[in-house]
Amino acid sequence: MRPLIVSAVLAALVPAGVSAQESSPERITRGVPQLARAPKLDGKMGDFRSSFLLRPASPPEASATFSALAGWRKDTLYVSVDITDDQLLASDELTLSVFFPESGPTALGHTFHVRPTGKRASPEEEGTPEFAWKQVEVGVQRQEGTLTMEVGIPARAFPRFPAREPLTLELCLTYEDVDGEGEKSPSVSNCQGGAMRNEVLRLPDAFRKGLKLKPPEHVLGLEGRPGGWLGYGILHYPAWVQADAPLTVDSLRKLVAEDEVVPEKVGVSVSEPLLLPDGRPLAVVFSGSDPYAVAGQCDADAELRLGLYLIKGKTAERVLEWPAATCALGRASSVVLDEEGALSIGYSSGPTINFAWSGERFERTEIGKR
Repeated sequence: MRPLIVSAVLAALVPAGVSAQESSPERITRGVPQLARAPKLDGKMGDFRSSFLLRPASPPEASATFSALAGWRKDTLYVSVDITDDQLLASDELTLSVFFPESGPTALGHTFHVRPTGKRASPEEEGTPEFAWKQVEVGVQRQEGTLTMEVGIPARAFPRFPAREPLTLELCLTYEDVDGEGEKSPSVSNCQGGAMRNEVLRLPDAFRKGLKLKPPEHVLGLEGRPGGWLGYGILHYPAWVQADAPLTVDSLRKLVAEDEVVPEKVGVSVSEPLLLPDGRPLAVVFSGSDPYAVAGQCDADAELRLGLYLIKGKTAERVLEWPAATCALGRASSVVLDEEGALSIGYSSGPTINFAWSGERFERTEIGKR
């Protein structure tokens, strides 16, 4: 899970000599305040009206430190960081990590990077989507010995956040000070091991309400995408979609599956269109990776997934999610839905899995199993 990756990255950045045991076991929750107006992201802190202050734990040998202000306005979290550094270089870097621990067991975190020259792309290995870091706005002002970085993170660029639980937030700021060729001062951070030391933050429910999202009860977490939002249950597969515009099958596929797979190219067969007993069509989405991508071999770690969605204007609900190709089952050689709502998925290795339409989703049955 990527939260472990993010934690590992931050653990490498935080100051040496500060142990996790030094963190308070009873962390306080601090509410992030609403700003009277959105600040102009120009690196000038004069219009950043917030009393919310974050400070790092700086080891004695560190040659830099910072203080930070935070606040929110409409759909954006704002952070302004005032850095003092005895030797400012272009390779010095501020890393911001955002993670919502209450957003579900498969939730991930995002990291964003800012240098004196401006925003830097998030490394691919950190897992932050390209569209997310591209939406983040920054402003930098550099003076002798000081550096001010202002960052605006819109909700669409957030990692997955709770759909109903409190918007508890881990906001980690880490400054890496590179003093010269081959020289690196200890990093300074307000976090240890990927978590805030003595406190945790919380955005108010009003922030989430302002996004005007109305997920069904079974959705635990929400996550932005270009063109809309995805809702997740317990598993890491979208259970609900809300788009910015009325959905089509093509636009749904682009939202749900960044790694969309064309079934004909992987030997999977679907008898489209799939129509419910009342005549409503189902959208078919394949995602994941083909375990049979290499001829004559099967990758046990790869799996192709089938998702069936019912589109209703700008929203869509998943009514079934099931394997389409695995080493154990083989490929889905037939996906057939009859006029009474009986769905059968036959696999190349022999078994046939059957489902019945319940009026809201497909439920598995044992009828006709072999």
